[in-house]
Amino acid sequence: MEPKSEPEMKTKKTIPETIKERFGAQIDEWKKLYGSVFGYVSEDGKCCVLRAPDLVILDACRVMSGGSSIKFDIMLLENCWLAGDAELKTGDKYRLGLFDWLSTVIKKVEGELVEL
Repeated sequence: MEPKSEPEMKTKKTIPETIKERFGAQIDEWKKLYGSVFGYVSEDGKCCVLRAPDLVILDACRVMSGGSSIKFDIMLLENCWLAGDAELKTGDKYRLGLFDWLSTVIKKVEGELVEL
């Protein structure tokens, strides 16, 4: 059996291509407003855009979650959500997949502290 030629092969879009195609110029507006913006695409093509949380959001999620990591992730998702397919926010299987990536939206600058 011969390999498929280029036109016959199904090309899969990258995550940035999928997100840019769906949300276009709005991404640049969100970047101006929030700084870091992230795109997520599930294996079946559902996608969303999230922003990086600030300390107010992180603290609220920590307090309101009462120590539950699931509640924390749900609150973080709700507060960082900019746009996308609603199933990613409401469907358990989608949320569980997305939760694995949520720590990526928390941006910080590492440093080193030494006693002087």
